[in-house]
Amino acid sequence: GGACSGNTMSFLNAEEPTVCDLIADFGIKVLWHPSLGLELGNNLQTLLWDCILGKIPLDILVFEGTVVNAPDGTGEWNRFADR
Repeated sequence: GGACSGNTMSFLNAEEPTVCDLIADFGIKVLWHPSLGLELGNNLQTLLWDCILGKIPLDILVFEGTVVNAPDGTGEWNRFADR
């Protein structure tokens, strides 16, 4: 969303437990993250559409930041995948 990634940076700086420990201990699979993910462009769109269509199970979706409405609610400042 419309954010500076401050929440992510704070989370990544955690020490007890570390992010790596938390993910490993609880078996969390991070599908994608804007600061950590490798997928870009069409590969990322495919990953997200596979989640939407139920091809990839998704238990938790975290949306960081604000939802940008832009002028007159057009959302034109926050576009991804032609949406």
